[in-house]
Amino acid sequence: MTQPQPYNASIVARHDLHEGLRLLHVAPDAGLFPPFQPGQFVSVGCNLDVDGAPTLVKRSYSVGSSAAERSHVELFVVHVNDGEFTSWLFEQRVGARLWLSPKASGGFTLDGFERGRDLVLVATGTGVAPFVSMYRTFRNDPPWRRIVIINGVRMARDLGYRDELETAARSDERLQYLPAVTREPATAWSGLRGRVGEFLEPARYRDLVGAELTPEECHVYLCGNPEMIESMEAVLTGRGFRKHTPRHPGNLHLEKYWTD
Repeated sequence: MTQPQPYNASIVARHDLHEGLRLLHVAPDAGLFPPFQPGQFVSVGCNLDVDGAPTLVKRSYSVGSSAAERSHVELFVVHVNDGEFTSWLFEQRVGARLWLSPKASGGFTLDGFERGRDLVLVATGTGVAPFVSMYRTFRNDPPWRRIVIINGVRMARDLGYRDELETAARSDERLQYLPAVTREPATAWSGLRGRVGEFLEPARYRDLVGAELTPEECHVYLCGNPEMIESMEAVLTGRGFRKHTPRHPGNLHLEKYWTD
C-alpha cells in the first residue's frame, strides 16, 4: 500500500471532448517538467480511502505533449465507469491539486526506429496520445520517410486529436492520418469503418497508403487495447516483423494501454 504523499502539481487546463473523454494539462510545482522522450508516460495520483486508510492511488498515462513543451504534460484521459481513480479525476477542475511523478518513464520511444523508414503508428482509443507526442516533437525535423497514424475508436467523437491531425495532414505530405470507427451510424460518418487490424492487411494498407507494409521498410508501433496488440503481434510477426526489445532491436514496438 502506497502511503499518502504531498501533492506536487496542479491541473492548469482542461478540455472536455465529451462527458467521458478529456484532455488535461498538469503542471509541476517545481517549474519545468524534466526532459523526456515522446512515447513515454507519467503517473498521476490522488489520496483515496483504501480499506479504511488514506492511500496514494496512482495511474499511468502517456504524455501527448511535445517533448519541447515542458511547462506541463498533456494527458488524454477516458472515464472508466467503475474506476474509482478516473471518477475522482473527472471531478477535478482547473486549479485542482494532485500528485505527478517526478519524471517520465518507459521505453516506447523512437530510440529503436531506423531513420529514413516508414513509421506506422496504430492506436485504439486514447492510445493515440504517445503518437501525437512523437509527431509534435519531430514534425519539423522528421526522422521518418512517411508517418502513418491509424486511430480506431467506437464513435467519431472519441477521436481526440482529429482536428489537429487532419489539419497537419493537409500541409505535411509525409503524414497520413487514418481515423476509423466501429459504431458510428453511417449517416454521420463517411470515413473508414472497422477495426484497426483490417487496415494493416497488405492489400488494404497498399490501397490506403500507397506503399507496402513490409519489415524491410517499416517500423510498426501498436498502442491501446491489449487484445488488439496481442492479435496484431501474432499477425505481424507471422509476416516477418520482429518484436523490439532493448537487447534485441526489432521493427515491432508494443505498448499495452489500459487503466481504470
